[in-house]
Amino acid sequence: MKNLKLTLGMALALFTMPTLVNAQDGFFSNAQTLKKGAFALSVQPVFLTEQDDFILMFRGAYGLTYGLTGHAKLGVFDDDIYVGAHLEANIASEPSSGLSVAVLGGIYSQGEIGLKTGLNISKDLDPVSIYSGVNYQPYFLDGNTLHSVLIPVGVDIHLRNSDKVDLVLEGDIPVNDDGEYLQAITFGARFYL
Repeated sequence: MKNLKLTLGMALALFTMPTLVNAQDGFFSNAQTLKKGAFALSVQPVFLTEQDDFILMFRGAYGLTYGLTGHAKLGVFDDDIYVGAHLEANIASEPSSGLSVAVLGGIYSQGEIGLKTGLNISKDLDPVSIYSGVNYQPYFLDGNTLHSVLIPVGVDIHLRNSDKVDLVLEGDIPVNDDGEYLQAITFGARFYL
């Protein structure tokens, strides 16, 4: 019941936010979901290269159940705000599988409502995980839908001296014309609490 209230609260916030910046947050993680009850906070600067803009993204993640992580995101740029939430479900996980694979789906707002879906695939090469996949983000803009498709390519570095911090570097490459405005380079840190 607590998880349902949290999810409903995030969805309500998405529908009541003011005008927001044109941004996206990529995957910013390998495909391994958090353990049940685990919590992580991230700081993620995003350079939107096609728009020549910058957004500072703050992320929270919580392990809801085995193989299912909830994510909430808040991005700030000048006087604008981006907000989003998604669920990430594990399909395959290392070491019992050769790769970690997760699917994700959620909602975001940047003035209008958009959806986020994706397939994240990663390989752990301790202390580094490399990841990629596909990120499809339909954005419903004044009766028109933008069908943005991106290929995130990233490196998730697990610091050897600490199991509490990961560093992440990611590039988001557009596959189609609608996705070009979301082309980005992002980096940052994830802190496990």
